[in-house]
Amino acid sequence: MERPDDNTVAAYLSALPDDVRVQRGQMFAHPCAFVNGNMFFGTFAQTLIARVGVERTAALRAEGVPAFEPMPGRPWKDYVQLPASLDPAALGAFAREALELTAAMPPKVKKPKAAPGKKGKA
Repeated sequence: MERPDDNTVAAYLSALPDDVRVQRGQMFAHPCAFVNGNMFFGTFAQTLIARVGVERTAALRAEGVPAFEPMPGRPWKDYVQLPASLDPAALGAFAREALELTAAMPPKVKKPKAAPGKKGKA
């Protein structure tokens, strides 16, 4: 999987909202941001992804903005994929929108770890 270059990471970092709710982490070994355990903004190859909701994703797709598709034929219905070269103010607006939408979701509950040797056995 293609890793983000320095320019993509810089675009991500400059768009990331300065908000105490933001938690930095990684997904697919790419820098991304979470709120309440849910991912809302991140990098993927040389692009940025933002969670904007199902309806907004559909509206943006109609305008030519692609849905995030980490695997061909498997789009994430509430994420869009943005070029890292997009205007920094526009990227920041997408990141803030994604933060607010995702912050309104219930916190993600971590699944308990399976006991060693029990995986896949009935």
